[in-house]
Amino acid sequence: MARPVSPEGGQSLILLVMCMTVMFVVGAITIDIGLWLSERRGAQTAADFAVLGGVQELLDDPGDTADAFQVAVELAVRNGVDRAKIDGAATSLCSEVNSCIDVGEGNCREDGSDTSMPWVEARVRRPGQALFTSIFGIGDVDVGAIARACVGSIRGSAQLSPFGVQSGINPALGDPESGDECLDEDDNDGDGEVNDGCPLSGCMEIDPNVSTRTRPVYGAVCILKTGAQSSVSGQRGQLTIGSSDCAQTSANTLKHDFHYGTNAFCEVGQEVNTGSGNILGLLEGLNLRLLEEGRCDDLFGDEDGYDEFHEVFSISAADPGEAVVPSPDNIFSLNNCAITSGQDGVAPDPAGHVHTYTPRALDLVIIDELEQGSQTATITGLAAFYVIGCVDDDIAIQTKQTIEQDLSNFGSYLNRCDQTSAKDDILGIFVKSLRPADNVGDPDDNLPLAIILVK
Repeated sequence: MARPVSPEGGQSLILLVMCMTVMFVVGAITIDIGLWLSERRGAQTAADFAVLGGVQELLDDPGDTADAFQVAVELAVRNGVDRAKIDGAATSLCSEVNSCIDVGEGNCREDGSDTSMPWVEARVRRPGQALFTSIFGIGDVDVGAIARACVGSIRGSAQLSPFGVQSGINPALGDPESGDECLDEDDNDGDGEVNDGCPLSGCMEIDPNVSTRTRPVYGAVCILKTGAQSSVSGQRGQLTIGSSDCAQTSANTLKHDFHYGTNAFCEVGQEVNTGSGNILGLLEGLNLRLLEEGRCDDLFGDEDGYDEFHEVFSISAADPGEAVVPSPDNIFSLNNCAITSGQDGVAPDPAGHVHTYTPRALDLVIIDELEQGSQTATITGLAAFYVIGCVDDDIAIQTKQTIEQDLSNFGSYLNRCDQTSAKDDILGIFVKSLRPADNVGDPDDNLPLAIILVK
């Protein structure tokens, strides 16, 4: 007998065809959207690099808008933007299908919170090709990105490492000593005064734009003196910053504060209390901080356990393939490898606070001067600092000079300050870095300048 034909067999086939069609459409759209997102990321990278390179010119000279525009264009081209598709004059109103770059001053954040911050803005367009969605009548899409970077003066920050670097200058008697003359203990100009006209700290140099002001020596190894052998009596660089107020006098928290950073928000121009007594608490806190390193190495390095310089930082507006090496000129940004106390195996703060930090990256406080008998100093700036490690004072200068011979390869000198003594100094490198946007305001001739990325 013949088997009866099921009337539902054709319906199953129709449902199967419909499901396969839907799956094909979804897959096709997903592939094209993925391609568009990739183009979008490329456009954002080109825009970011363009504005960071252009605004570097304004960092050196706020009025150099022509060079800022040209440098921004060049960096956009290096990162894949067709030169013929970039408007030839500064504008934020791009002509049809073109990218454009603009340069301006004031209203950097577009909310009226600043009046004189120079800025560079890039609007980058890239065509997003439609591979499969064109079947359904969807043509190529316009993929684009916007970036804006500005120059301003650093006003303040929290999570500081409580060590003050003096920014004052020894008064000059006649012709001042300069350069390497400031690094020895000789009266090079024969006027009866050693190192007259030199910065009080060997980590600072005369600002070439303002002869009465100093700035950190970027791209060179700095020796932070922590022992009494070269310090003002009773004051060795440490600061006492409270948990809620920068001007508070905190007691016995130096080890904790150098480990995690201080919670109080400190501003330039504010007075801060200087510390005295046993400096070992500072070094012990730094040791605990460095014992927690390794995430940057895992994510961006060779997994040797140390967070090397190129694993902690990347170069803003870098040329393709450019090595990440300490430099007096480059602007660096922290890689996304910070740790948080109490999370992912990191020990919690005994005080119950939550701190997010990159172990080898510190924010140091620049102060005017540690005066004999004075227990306060005025904050004149803030600066990012990469820690190399600790070294005995007797070999600090020799070690500094050896490392500087090849700043592309000093990983063998990294240590975690785990055998510290009262004679140890801290070696590290000051870094020009991107700052959080809310910590920067209008440029001030008496304050350090910084770059912020607001879009």
